[in-house]
Amino acid sequence: MTVVRASVLSRVLLLVLVAAPVHLIAQETPVVRAVRVTTPPRMDGTLNDAVWGLARPAAGFLQRDPVDGAPATAASEVRVLYDGEALYFGCRYYDPEPSKITARLARRDDEEDTDRGSVRIDTFHDHQNAYELTFNPAGVRVDILQYRDGQYEDNSWDPVWQVETAIDSLGWTAELRVPFSILRYPDVPDGAEQTWGINFLRSVFRTQEESRWSWTPKSVQGLVSRFGHLEGLVDLPRPRRIEIMPFGLLRQEWRPANGTTGGSALRGNGGLDLKVGLSNNFVLDATINPDFGQVEADPAVLNLSTFESFYPERRPFFIEGMQIFRFSTFGGDGAGPGLFYSRRIGRALGEDRVPLESGERLVRAPQASTILGALKVAGKTAGGLSIGVLQAVTDREFAIVEKEGREFERQVEDEASYSLVRLRQDVLDGSSIGMIATTTARRRQLPSFTGGIDWNLFDADRSHGLTGFLAGSLAGDRTGNRPGGIAGNIELSRTAAEHWLWSISADLTTKQYQINDMGFFRRPNDYGTFGTITYKEEKPAAVVRRYAITGMLHERHNFDGAQINRSVQLESSVLLTGFEEIGISAGVDAGRYDDRETRGNGLYERPLSGAVELSASTDYRKDVVVSAEVKHSWDRHGKRGYRFEAEVEFRPASWTAWEISGEGDIVDDQEAWMTNEDLGQGARSIFADRDTRAISATVRGSVTFHRDMTLQVYSQMFTAKGRYRNPRVLQTASIFGPFTGTVAGDFAGQEFNMNLVFRWEYMPGSTLYLVLSQARVAGSDNYYASWGRDVADLFAAPPTTVLIGKMTFWWNI
Repeated sequence: MTVVRASVLSRVLLLVLVAAPVHLIAQETPVVRAVRVTTPPRMDGTLNDAVWGLARPAAGFLQRDPVDGAPATAASEVRVLYDGEALYFGCRYYDPEPSKITARLARRDDEEDTDRGSVRIDTFHDHQNAYELTFNPAGVRVDILQYRDGQYEDNSWDPVWQVETAIDSLGWTAELRVPFSILRYPDVPDGAEQTWGINFLRSVFRTQEESRWSWTPKSVQGLVSRFGHLEGLVDLPRPRRIEIMPFGLLRQEWRPANGTTGGSALRGNGGLDLKVGLSNNFVLDATINPDFGQVEADPAVLNLSTFESFYPERRPFFIEGMQIFRFSTFGGDGAGPGLFYSRRIGRALGEDRVPLESGERLVRAPQASTILGALKVAGKTAGGLSIGVLQAVTDREFAIVEKEGREFERQVEDEASYSLVRLRQDVLDGSSIGMIATTTARRRQLPSFTGGIDWNLFDADRSHGLTGFLAGSLAGDRTGNRPGGIAGNIELSRTAAEHWLWSISADLTTKQYQINDMGFFRRPNDYGTFGTITYKEEKPAAVVRRYAITGMLHERHNFDGAQINRSVQLESSVLLTGFEEIGISAGVDAGRYDDRETRGNGLYERPLSGAVELSASTDYRKDVVVSAEVKHSWDRHGKRGYRFEAEVEFRPASWTAWEISGEGDIVDDQEAWMTNEDLGQGARSIFADRDTRAISATVRGSVTFHRDMTLQVYSQMFTAKGRYRNPRVLQTASIFGPFTGTVAGDFAGQEFNMNLVFRWEYMPGSTLYLVLSQARVAGSDNYYASWGRDVADLFAAPPTTVLIGKMTFWWNI
């Protein structure tokens, strides 16, 4: 009977993945032919060179928005030329009202609201990966690596290419020069013609019309897999480029006086980034003594949960070209849990990681472990095998501690080595399977290992998918313990249709699953199922431009039999014809237990809880855009929570843009863990009613002097406070007893962080940075102080100020 059921199941699955109904509207794949020339066009953005007349244009763009499949209201044409060094694109975008073309200056890779043109190139014709070269009428460049059929993007890719633009009486034009040295493509015999995937996109900002040369209906999944064909490429060069980017910097730091320390320090430093083209399709990247001083600071948050906060990667070396290395588990590609979390390398340290004994005082703590060097090799074979190898080494770190007037060093971090190998093979058409292996080794500690396989399988028209992973871990510590565990997820989904989408998944993580030496994961020991169903309408009507409604069900248990989640949620979003947007969501969680709130002291029976959230924003085409969000949460034990967010974006001129946002979070009467105390019969969990207040104000802005010269501004002020009332002892999962002791649990703290970054690309690929950063931290136990008092205390605290001058030089051999 088991064999029969397995056979039936396998046949059903095969029907879903291979014989699912095809929703793609039958259409012939468009083709554009590149013409080889001996004299390249002059790059002035005007298309006046006679050589452009040799190429037949790609035309006949169709709308993606607002009227899916209708001819574009204004014509577009793109011609393609090439020689022994580069590809050239000549773009003509007609516009009946040239005076209304939106052309805004912005820093590179800032996808500012403006008219845009875009060239997308799939050099391996694998229907998975593409180079995106986007530009606006002011000549601002956006360069992105797209992968997983365009589902995910890597905007850290900053190659050296050229675009020049012009606005005239017919609309606007653009000329692109794309060196073959920045592209990776198959190595084919001399005289053989290559066919690449290609697409051209155009956006008209004032009408929000998006059109494509190779059109795909909204009811169909896929981006790169729907490209047209670029033909005529013969005898392309085989560049073996070497890029060397040395840097030098001066760093002046002013620290507040702290006992016998403080004052100012001036230091110089230098390092090297190296990029070597091992072949047409494999690149080695290396960095020695990297500096990330120009990277924006992480935002301050109030985290009272049992889970680690996730912060996205911001350091250039660990962003560029990392799409091959990612192995996501739960939470989306690169956006959360996974076997590789690059921020473990050179991880943050700070004062909390320095152990102090009685009578000792911390003088100075390292902020992060120093990366001595790192390298990565990544590329793709002609057979569709993507390969990524990464190695990084970090140094020992010491804190300065003082006791009885004597200062000494205390080690807080060992040397560490991080290794990773990632493989992913293209299968079928637009699907892939892959594997990963990682190792983390520290002095005087057993190394830890993780490994896994993942799959992304789709049917012929990508309307249904079977995705998932299976991973394992083997941790190591100084005691010789080697705990091991596994985790896995499998999801079946309908990813494309005119109206109805759905997904259903199941997952598990065993008790000893530990990946946080090199990965990111919030909790082991659970299993569950998750399902979603969505109805969407994308055809504009009289009042509503598009809308979607999604329902979600989530059920979880741990392996001790406790039910930890049983939730239902409903979300909806509506875009009106005036481009105002409204969203609403509501949910209830009836999960019975929390197995982490007691911090290792058993189960806590948590109350039924719920939340409702409303958001709205004004027309994002305007120079002033206002958005707001309000959320109310509650539970059966009397908790009441209110969260408010508001943001104003404004563009007072074409060369500057600003965002001012504020958040407020108020929670009253939340039954919460306060501490664990030894009351004579072992540790017992002390709970109390907790009130918290958190307020954050953030300013972001940019001033663009020239498309290669910008000033970025970031500042955040954050205050948080909390108090505990009515402490009590948790005796069983749901029964409390009196607590007569005294526990100091109130807290209050404030932070201010500010970055000013001046960036000037003074030569192609070479950059000058001037950075001014300041940080202030204050804290007390005074929950009752006013917000104004908190702000005054914050700015009365002595700041740490850093001024950095950094220059890089790009040298291409």
